Amino acid sequence: MTTAPMEKLEDFVSEILGRTTSATRLVSYRGHGNSAFKLQPSIFRTAVNRENEHILLRELVAAHPEDFSADTSALELLVRMQHYSLPTRVLDVSLNPLVALYFACEPTKKRVPAIRAGKRVLRSVEADGEVVILSVSKRRVRYFDSDTVSILANVARLQWDLQKKIDTGLEQEEFNKSLPIRRLVHFIRQESSGFEFGIEPSDLDDVLMVKPKQNNKRILAQSGAFFVFGLTEELEDPNALGVKIDRISIAAAAKKDIRDQLDKLAINEKTLFPEIERAARYIAGTLTTPVSASKLI
Repeated sequence: MTTAPMEKLEDFVSEILGRTTSATRLVSYRGHGNSAFKLQPSIFRTAVNRENEHILLRELVAAHPEDFSADTSALELLVRMQHYSLPTRVLDVSLNPLVALYFACEPTKKRVPAIRAGKRVLRSVEADGEVVILSVSKRRVRYFDSDTVSILANVARLQWDLQKKIDTGLEQEEFNKSLPIRRLVHFIRQESSGFEFGIEPSDLDDVLMVKPKQNNKRILAQSGAFFVFGLTEELEDPNALGVKIDRISIAAAAKKDIRDQLDKLAINEKTLFPEIERAARYIAGTLTTPVSASKLI
C-alpha cells in the first residue's frame, strides 16, 4: 500500500472497513511509531541479546519465580517476558486495528540530515507511524498447545553455540540425531512428555501466528496474538512464509490528534495497559484543573 500518510482517524477506519475479507484467512495488525521499523522480534535486534537469549530467559524467571509459577510452557514464558519488555523471539500483534493504530501514533523520533550554520548535521524529527496488516491462512494459525509452536518457542532455551549449529538442510534422520536437536527435544519434553521424537527440519525455519491463552490482562485488553519465530529473524519475504502484508502510513503531524480521538473511543493507556501503575499514570495525565470538594459530594 503506497498511499500518502493518513492524517485522520476516520480515513483509517474507512480504509479498514473497505478492505475485503476472507473466511479462510485471519487478519492481525501491528502498529509502530516509525514506518522504518522492521517486522523483527526484539531478541534479534542486537547481537548481545540474540547470543544471550537463554540467559535472559532464565535470569528473569530466577529473579521473579512467583510471576512465572503458572506458566507451563516456553511459549507462556516468552509471552509473559514480552509483557515485561524483555527481548523475545515473539512479535506481538493485535486483532483490533484501533489498538495497532494507537501504537502507530506513539511519539517516535528519527534522525534526518539538515544544514546548520553551513554544516551538515543530523536533527531529530517526529517519524511517520505505520500500521502493518498481516493476513495468514487460517490453516497456518496455531494455538498455545501446538507441537510446532513448542518447537519454535523452545529454541529460546538453547545456548547460542547450539543454535548456530542447527542445520535445516540435513535429512530428517540425521537432523534429529544432531546435538542441538536432541537438546531441543529434551526441553520440549519437559513441558510435553508425550512429544514424539522426530522434528521436520523445515519447522525450524518457520514463522507461525499463535493464539495464546487469554490468561493475561494485557493480552485481553489489547486483543493480542503473536508471531513466533524459529531460526528466521525477520519477515523479509513474507510471501515465502505464507504471510500477506499491507501497510498504512500515519502522518507524524497527526499522531497526537489521532491519539486524542482514540481516547474518546476508550483506546488509551489505561485500557490497553491494565496494570495499576499505567492506569495511575494515565489518570494523573488527564488532570488539568482542581475539582472542588463540592463536586465530589
